[in-house]
Amino acid sequence: MRTFLIALGLTALATSAIAADLPRKAPAVPPMQAVQAVNWTGFYIGVHSGYSWGRWDGDLTFDPGTGPVQVFDPSSRQIDANGWLAGGQIGFNYQLGSFVFGSEADISWTNLKGENTFSTIGGNNFSWTISNRLDWFGTVRGRAGIAADRFLIYGTAGVAFGQTKGNEVVTGFEGQGFPVTGQVTAVASASENHIGWTAGGGVEWMFWRNFSLKAEYLYVDLGSADYRYIGTIVITTPPSPHTTDSFPADLAFHIVRVGVNYRF
Repeated sequence: MRTFLIALGLTALATSAIAADLPRKAPAVPPMQAVQAVNWTGFYIGVHSGYSWGRWDGDLTFDPGTGPVQVFDPSSRQIDANGWLAGGQIGFNYQLGSFVFGSEADISWTNLKGENTFSTIGGNNFSWTISNRLDWFGTVRGRAGIAADRFLIYGTAGVAFGQTKGNEVVTGFEGQGFPVTGQVTAVASASENHIGWTAGGGVEWMFWRNFSLKAEYLYVDLGSADYRYIGTIVITTPPSPHTTDSFPADLAFHIVRVGVNYRF
């Protein structure tokens, strides 16, 4: 019996030694959590700034009240314009897989402006100096694009509208059809509302949490307006009304701008 107990003890010691020499099982590695992809769905607001360039394209018209008189040849003329812009936007996106659909409305204040001087034909030799400017414009557009995680490439198109102002200074020597004799100076102005269309595209980058940065190009055609200048002939006393001149013109321009959006 004593021998059996000794043998049993030695066996237990040997088993413990062998177990100590065996490699320990490594602890289980917790599963890696997948990084959640950016989702573009939701409302957003933002601000933007940029640069624009384009032109007014129309026909110069003189009408002393008896019908249009051909005093420009050709009558079709252009006023090139350029200027900075800044404004804000609000919109909504909905993401379905890699596709993103949405709408956006924006408004921009601008100093897009241009000036040109045009001389009449014949013996009157009148000079028309016209300076037009775009005070503000807005767009309401649809957007559609493809998202690659934090990047969105999109196209956009919709309605555009805006308000312009024009000023005219006419100088020259009176001839047939004018109400005074001698040197004539007239000043006049016009204010017009335009409505047209726009199309373009851009890229947007979700750079931090709910903030994104975008770069965008738009072509804007605001359509045509009358630009019927109303003012006075300032040489007479009292000044005579000056309502003989008009420049029905289409305004179209290009925009490049950058913006920052905050997503709710």
